[in-house]
Amino acid sequence: MLATEENYRGINFVRISSLPTEQKKKIRQTVSHDLIIKIKKGDSLLTDCIQYNHYVSWYENNFRVERESKLAEVELSILNNLAIAS
Repeated sequence: MLATEENYRGINFVRISSLPTEQKKKIRQTVSHDLIIKIKKGDSLLTDCIQYNHYVSWYENNFRVERESKLAEVELSILNNLAIAS
């Protein structure tokens, strides 16, 4: 599931530390470190941000493909079971 974007001074972003565990682990392994940005928000420095459009693109390329592959495997398994039962 896509994370909810945050907005600060016109920058739409997601904090990597706020992502679900699986996404957090995978994004750290696969995303270019050039895409990780720092945002100064008040007195805090957020050092693990990625612009939302980059996150969405990353998500679609990593999780949608995985999900579609798993669905195809399930559909194939169901078809095989139906063929065996016939």
